[in-house]
Amino acid sequence: MTAFLLDIDGTTLLGPEALPGAAAFIEALRDRGIRHLWMTNNTSLSRESWRRRLEDAGIAARAEEIYTAGDATIDFLCGLDPAPRVHLLGTDDLASDFRAGGIELADGDADALVLGYDLGLTYEKIRKAAFLLQRGVPFYATHPDVTCPSPDGPIPDVGSFLAMFEVACGRRATVIGKPSAAMVDGALQRLGCSRDDLVVVGDRLATDIRMGNDAGITSYLVLTGVTTQADLDAAPEQPTRTFASLADVATIF
Repeated sequence: MTAFLLDIDGTTLLGPEALPGAAAFIEALRDRGIRHLWMTNNTSLSRESWRRRLEDAGIAARAEEIYTAGDATIDFLCGLDPAPRVHLLGTDDLASDFRAGGIELADGDADALVLGYDLGLTYEKIRKAAFLLQRGVPFYATHPDVTCPSPDGPIPDVGSFLAMFEVACGRRATVIGKPSAAMVDGALQRLGCSRDDLVVVGDRLATDIRMGNDAGITSYLVLTGVTTQADLDAAPEQPTRTFASLADVATIF
């Protein structure tokens, strides 16, 4: 049976509000017994915080139905031997998830630097991170998104911060989130299905659609977030199908 991998920002929600048709789409999935997993590169929130945000927007969700790039990064780091002590640039939510996942956090004296979507990024945090990178510690990022959609327009995200560190320190990060195969592996583990059963739905060609295409997964683009029709027309990365919104995806059931 088909299972949907759903993006959140720009696909299900825009800021704190549900996008048109999103709540009805989720209800239709539940009514038909079709599984889904929200997969987001936005690591500013924990799974529980995302669950509450979805609920506040009128969409019933369970924490186990959400898999963030932060979760994938924790899984990746825990798979290293030994797991590194991490200097983290991220929110309190992300730090709590790292600790709960068994990752030891360190301020400055660390084995690795992880860059997440830090909504409290300051020059002092940037300075400390730069010194670590100049020392040569392994450098990881939770995701590559250059911007994050908001009701007022796109705002800088981790990809923008990565560009700054590359220019300032000459370092490139190992990126864990979408379109990385690590996100697909995490989804398959949680859903217990095969790639042939999956459909990825998102608003970004460079992350959601590329992840699906690279993994051989059916990919649906929705035009409610970052990607416009003009972007799609000019892009080499193409989805399996394109829809105006999740409301239109629901019409194919």
